[in-house]
Amino acid sequence: MRGVLSLTNRSRLLSIRRSNFACVATLVALAVLSGCALFSFREISLSYLELNERLSTRFPVERNMAGFLNITFMRPRVAPVLAPGAQPRLAVTLDLDLKLPSMLNNTQRSLLGSLTLSGIPTYDATNKSIHVVDARLDRVRVDHMPDALSDALAKTATQLAKEYLEGKPLYTLSPDQRDRLRLRPDGSGLRFEILSDRLLLAHR
Repeated sequence: MRGVLSLTNRSRLLSIRRSNFACVATLVALAVLSGCALFSFREISLSYLELNERLSTRFPVERNMAGFLNITFMRPRVAPVLAPGAQPRLAVTLDLDLKLPSMLNNTQRSLLGSLTLSGIPTYDATNKSIHVVDARLDRVRVDHMPDALSDALAKTATQLAKEYLEGKPLYTLSPDQRDRLRLRPDGSGLRFEILSDRLLLAHR
């Protein structure tokens, strides 16, 4: 009889242990899954098309160059710069229309071209926005551009880069996006990754 009871108790004990092990295994699995969900939840992606739409609201922009020339910057296009061995950057290419006054009459002649500016994305906690720092002029091309005007155009384009890339936000995060990233008040811990098709923001 004692042998039967002992065997029964052992069976119960094994059953309890198995049940406890199953509970622990379930909790571990849930913790792993919740951790993965939390990891992916604290990332957001911004397509370059979306950045284009936000930036396009500021253009066209007109500037006077060299005191007598008018230049129009328009149609911004955001794209990644992923050069091997170099720090990834965000590039903004703009079409431009340079109006040259005629020496013979009051008409103007248009010179068409484009230029590319680039910089490094960063987060500004004061206005909760993405800005571009270290802005620079990477390329400028204007058909039939007189050499004497090249320096003036480069100077104007550099000023534009400072004003519209560094001086103004590229993108302002919504409250929902900030909550999703769980940003700290100072924005620390936010990392940018420039991918071929989108800008990834991740908070660690």
